[in-house]
Amino acid sequence: MQDRATDRSQELIGYIRAKTNRLLEVMGTVPLNPEELDDATLLAVDPIGIVTDSFEQVLEHLQKTNSELAATRDELQAIFDSAGGAIVVVDEKMEVVACNSYSQWALFAGERNVMGKNLRSLICGHDQEECILEQILTTQRRVEQNDFLHDGRHYHLVGTPLKNHDGAISRVVLLYTDITERRAAAEEIERLAFFDSLTGLPNRVLLKDRLAQLLTRAGRYNEMVAILFIDLDRFKEVNDTLGHGTGDQLLQVVSERLTACLRSCDTVARLGGDEFVVLLPGITERDCVGDIAAKLLQSLCKPVQLDAREVFTSGSIGISLWPIDGDSVSTLFKNADTAMYHAKEQGRNTYRFYTPQMHATSMEQLTLSNDLRYALERGELHLCYQPQVSFETGGLIGVEALLRWIHPKLGMIPPDRFIPLAEDTGLIVPIGTWVLHEACRQAMMWVAQGLPSLRVAVNISAKQFRESDFSDTVKAVLQTTGLAPNLLELELTEGMLIENVTQTKLTLQSLKDMGVTLAIDDFGTGYSSLSYLKHFPLDRLKIDKSFVKEIAEKSGDAAAIVEAVVALGHSLKLTVIAEGVEQQDQVDFLHNRKCDELQGYFFSRPLTPQALEELLRKGVNGPEFCLYRYQ
Repeated sequence: MQDRATDRSQELIGYIRAKTNRLLEVMGTVPLNPEELDDATLLAVDPIGIVTDSFEQVLEHLQKTNSELAATRDELQAIFDSAGGAIVVVDEKMEVVACNSYSQWALFAGERNVMGKNLRSLICGHDQEECILEQILTTQRRVEQNDFLHDGRHYHLVGTPLKNHDGAISRVVLLYTDITERRAAAEEIERLAFFDSLTGLPNRVLLKDRLAQLLTRAGRYNEMVAILFIDLDRFKEVNDTLGHGTGDQLLQVVSERLTACLRSCDTVARLGGDEFVVLLPGITERDCVGDIAAKLLQSLCKPVQLDAREVFTSGSIGISLWPIDGDSVSTLFKNADTAMYHAKEQGRNTYRFYTPQMHATSMEQLTLSNDLRYALERGELHLCYQPQVSFETGGLIGVEALLRWIHPKLGMIPPDRFIPLAEDTGLIVPIGTWVLHEACRQAMMWVAQGLPSLRVAVNISAKQFRESDFSDTVKAVLQTTGLAPNLLELELTEGMLIENVTQTKLTLQSLKDMGVTLAIDDFGTGYSSLSYLKHFPLDRLKIDKSFVKEIAEKSGDAAAIVEAVVALGHSLKLTVIAEGVEQQDQVDFLHNRKCDELQGYFFSRPLTPQALEELLRKGVNGPEFCLYRYQ
């Protein structure tokens, strides 16, 4: 635009010069005394007319040029004003000679009459801008400030000096770009990338970065760094029972409690789910880490008030120390995680320091877990059947199907060792389906052989029960095997019943409509809430063996609990069976309390299908089966 204005000015000057030369040329041919001209010559030359005409043309051209210059100026100002930032031009005295409308409201608080005013007075109190101006004047070079604050907004500033032909600064152009929104967006992206959206704690990415920095510093100052891997105990039960909203609130409270227990130099991060990690730098003694872990556990055990409901939780903590337990971020995390699982195995709500033996145990568990994946297809899983005896008849009335794993190298693997692995890996669902089908198939085979019909009880896992098509699976198994539904008993735990009560009722009713028998297994070890029993279509109640064992030991309140459970079951018209019966005095006690059925080593160990079939063929299914019978 400036070039166009210059061109128009040069054009105007040329035009005037041409007209002036023409006038001088004419005047050069005319005598100084007009009286000397004859009339014809005077009319032909008409110098006055020529002068008048020339100046009229010059004036007309000048007006046209001024209009074009004004239009150009307006166009330049419009472009100036449409810029995406504030533009301010000052002279060598720092007086404003030009600015756009954006700068007036963004920088000068809406002040309109800023032309000619000193910029220093307009930005008084904004030290960063004053420093930038001084830097430009001192260095006479372009200066850029990436981020500075002006009246609550963040700007990017570029100051460019313009010099005259003498090399002195004649103008300084300042371009302000508002980066407030861009900066906020960048901070939000960083927050999403490095912080947990629910708790605001650092996430896994930032945690690893911080640990790497702490290890570098610790190596320099010969200090230890502690990594505490925290997992909430039974958090899934809270989530499934009270809902994800309540679970999220609990996680927020936990994050606040953990943070409150730590120093400002410590880091607490959330990995996801109910897993947290704490980093403790500057550690000089191992014992102080244990003290901090105990403090964290104590804070987690305090009740939490959520939506007018009191919720209790606890945590299991695994601890690894740098450089003792590893020299890399990944190794330290892995070892702390391993120690945490050992803390859970020790009963939860405790902490454990990592030891090399834990790694060996974890490797064994991993190998066992991998082998378990192939156990089904290799035919390594088998069922045994433990008899259940009626107090009334003294005879065998049913069996419980118990899963066994015969490993090709390790031999018999105890259920309490591989069932948790199956739960953790999700294999419990296909394995549970196989157990259900195999138990029904075997029971139907006994029926087909003309042997006495026995009710077969099958334990159902929580994951298996929560499958959306569980009822359909049971129905399909019964149809495939041909077993009568009344000969199948499904044993469920207390915790399974109160997870999503509405859906649980629908599933249980569907099973009940098929004719399947429903039982609560290990009663008394879960929530011990007796009132909910009447809401479910149950048939049987099974007293956990831990209470039966304590009857013989005459310790605790086991006797009172068993007596209460039997009375409760009978009041709800449920058949009560006690498992884990091994001694005579247990039988006596249960008989006196009118327990209906018994199961345990006192009568029989779990039997292979062949061994049980042999008993049935011998006719040992009446009073003679029971080694002890009341008349």
